[in-house]
Amino acid sequence: MTITLRPATEADLPDIARMNRDLINDEGHRNPMTVTELEERARGFLREGGWHIDLFLSQGATAGFATWREEADITEPSGRRVYLRQFYICRDARGGGLGRRAFEALMDHFPADTRILLEVLHSNPGGQAFWARMGFGPYAHFVERRSPGAPSTR
Repeated sequence: MTITLRPATEADLPDIARMNRDLINDEGHRNPMTVTELEERARGFLREGGWHIDLFLSQGATAGFATWREEADITEPSGRRVYLRQFYICRDARGGGLGRRAFEALMDHFPADTRILLEVLHSNPGGQAFWARMGFGPYAHFVERRSPGAPSTR
């Protein structure tokens, strides 16, 4: 099954926002944004220079999306890297290697030696396993602590 990429348009934003809400729920993120707020944020990504939102299409139907941009990186010989902010495969499209094929299709955008940077939440072991299968390894480990008396967000 072939995966194709299509740049998102304004007309795609309601679907992207719903998928983004599912992504937030699936990964255990604390983001409280509503679908309406997520749609507005995605609209901002489309309007801001540098951000890309690509839809993954399988047999003509949307199977997921990715939000990414190229960034400066002084540690890379090219001086650039790609920050993959969001990568989502619809729940009913998972399994059978669709996520791998979607990621490979996305990688066709970039030169072979491009450094790809992404974040995977500690609360998302499925995401950690997927990215490990895609060849990603740990680079940094973020930890957090709230000051005494700070309101909890969980």
